[in-house]
Amino acid sequence: MRHALTLSLTAFVFLSVGSGWLMFYPPVPADLDGARNLDAEAERVRIPVAESDSLDGWLLRGTAPGVIVLFHGYGRKHDRVWRYAQFLEHDGWTMLTVDFRSSRGSNRLPTTLGHHELEDAEAVWTWMRHQPWGRRQPAGVLGESLGGSVALLLAARHDDVLAVVADCPFASGERVLEDTFRRKAGLPPWPAVPIARALGRAVTGYDPGEVDVIAAARELTDRPLYFIHATKDDRMAAGQARDLWKAAGAKDPIWLVDTGHNEAWQREREAYEAHIAAFFEAHLRSDLHDATLGPAAMVEAP
Repeated sequence: MRHALTLSLTAFVFLSVGSGWLMFYPPVPADLDGARNLDAEAERVRIPVAESDSLDGWLLRGTAPGVIVLFHGYGRKHDRVWRYAQFLEHDGWTMLTVDFRSSRGSNRLPTTLGHHELEDAEAVWTWMRHQPWGRRQPAGVLGESLGGSVALLLAARHDDVLAVVADCPFASGERVLEDTFRRKAGLPPWPAVPIARALGRAVTGYDPGEVDVIAAARELTDRPLYFIHATKDDRMAAGQARDLWKAAGAKDPIWLVDTGHNEAWQREREAYEAHIAAFFEAHLRSDLHDATLGPAAMVEAP
């Protein structure tokens, strides 16, 4: 009996460590899903970050006022956000996106569920504000999944982030670990989450469970936000978006879509594109447009 218990515990630990390792170094597939690849149309830029590193960036220059910075999610890279850029470009926005260092092809950093990625986002925002085309422009951010959480963290630090769209963001590092182990890996949060957090500290020097997006949302009660989440999300409960919405003052649109993680654009494309385009028009060009923002009432999440 004791031998069988020891073997079961050992197997669980190895499974938890293996799942945890994949959290820090997930595969990064190309993911256009039918959207037009805008790489050839974009200007390639290099954005300095940290002391001696840089980010690969893609800049699409617009024909009208306003800048939108786009952040991809966990296990994805910049081409993922071309699905959003391809409809926003019709409104003339200048758009900028990057590969987070945790998603680039060479000299890749482990994902930290926010630390490295927020440092990258800070570098992007600072660089953009020093460019002639971005210095005095109204600017907002659209991010999905990890990128959505990073967008909220960035906005809490910068008053000139005038509007944020967060598609399937997580509320905290600890909660996304709990949900991911439970929903994606089929493992109980304990002891899987403590093992993953210890592994994260050992691999990256940072505790992935410490990221607190709720605290950032509390700093954004004066900023327009648009929350999107999936009720059939296999990575995190829609309650995480609901809690972010409440922390930000329960004042913003929140759209709960009957889809999987970050699938709202695929499943409800016409409505998605109309809602997001209207949101940015209203809050970055409010003197030019009086837009209808789509769903504005809270829908109870499971």
